[in-house]
Amino acid sequence: MTNLHQEYDYCWTIFSRRFPELPKPKMYVRKMRQKWGLCACAAKSHITLNRCLQTADEEFVRHVIFHEMCHLLHPNHKREFYDLLKQFDTSQMRENERVNQRVERLKQRAEAIRKAVNNEQLKIKNEGQKVEKVEMV
Repeated sequence: MTNLHQEYDYCWTIFSRRFPELPKPKMYVRKMRQKWGLCACAAKSHITLNRCLQTADEEFVRHVIFHEMCHLLHPNHKREFYDLLKQFDTSQMRENERVNQRVERLKQRAEAIRKAVNNEQLKIKNEGQKVEKVEMV
């Protein structure tokens, strides 16, 4: 069973690093019939999460929490909202990490190839100099 308060605190820690000026909204858990979460961004900002999320997997819970936190800055679902959500979406973050790992491996391979090419060029150059010296004799 997922501890929603713990997940909320975890997500807020990440979110607030990016937006330290925002006050932490209160979080409520209640039975909701049609929504996973709700962000009330008016004077008393708070986020309400559906108690059914307690049985959901961690990644989905974090997605819902980050979704509601993004509403603190963008009350609608326009492009800016989704651009912000992508930065906190755990599946997107994991994919970014995979991409970064691939890029790092490619850089290492490129460096190894560059060194091998440089060594081969040096070897060819040295062999060419030896041939020149032999021909000069």
